Amino acid sequence: MHKQEELLRVENIKKYFPIKGGVFGNKTVQYVKAVDGISFTVNQGETFGIVGESGCGKSTAGRTIMRMLEPTEGTVYFQGQDITKLANDDMRKLRKDIQIVFQDPFASLNPRMRVYKIIEEPLINFGVTDQAERHRRVLEVADQVGISQAQLKRLPHEFSGGQRQRIGIARALISKPKLIIADEPVSALDVSIQSQVLNLMKDLQKEFGLTYIFISHDLSVVKHFCDRIGVMYLGKMVEISAKDDLYDDPKHPYAKALLSALPKAHPLQEKERIMLTGDVPSPSNPPSGCTFHPRCPSCMDACKTVEPILQPIGQNHIVSCHLYTAEEAKSR
Repeated sequence: MHKQEELLRVENIKKYFPIKGGVFGNKTVQYVKAVDGISFTVNQGETFGIVGESGCGKSTAGRTIMRMLEPTEGTVYFQGQDITKLANDDMRKLRKDIQIVFQDPFASLNPRMRVYKIIEEPLINFGVTDQAERHRRVLEVADQVGISQAQLKRLPHEFSGGQRQRIGIARALISKPKLIIADEPVSALDVSIQSQVLNLMKDLQKEFGLTYIFISHDLSVVKHFCDRIGVMYLGKMVEISAKDDLYDDPKHPYAKALLSALPKAHPLQEKERIMLTGDVPSPSNPPSGCTFHPRCPSCMDACKTVEPILQPIGQNHIVSCHLYTAEEAKSR
């Protein structure tokens, strides 16, 4: 079992993007609330999944946590240290402990750089001046992710998608990070290659005690890969739970609808597909109260005006939904 030592704590993180308007186009008329107050913790050695439809703010959340985007509000603690207050230079040093693997391996690799240089570059950025040490680390990491020495001399376009993602993982690993944020790391790959990359990430996690935040819209991949999962809808976390609890018994109506789309585990299993009506509202003009209420099959009056908060129901299971406050009130 993992050591239940907290590595990362995210408290009420928001990321709003201004929409400019007015006569000269320099006045902020509205905000896109891409991430709107999310909170969760990640323990050392675990894989925390963030799932939700496209446009729900998952990738923005990942980039804001590691301050590739500056948060509008909120706090991120990494190993107990508030990293939202760090100066840029200190944050740059800390980046060797927090790395990111991007969705499109080709877009995130410099097409003019040979693979050796791509993998070596973070070491130069983090001030490893000993060339022999850098050479040893590049060969070691390349070997760990299954890239041969001959391949290190090639350019990214000479590789398949799966191999390019291995290069991206090698580049993230070279600084010996404690946390890797994997942003849709396999969604651009063929299904047959996906499992190879996921198995590689699992093996590396066991070997180096890595902690992952795994961002994906693919529920079957998340089920295979994650320990705990947070479900996002329109910039907010609506449910956080251990993997098995979420897949066996989702509580939030949105999580239920998402999971009902998964194939049945057994042909005789009774399973009803929940079809949501309406479109996802715009993050620049989210609905009042619970942002899911216009599409929710269980909507009550309170849902339209009062915003629900994340609250525990059972062990290690929290949900943001008025259905459970109503149930609690009834049982009192």
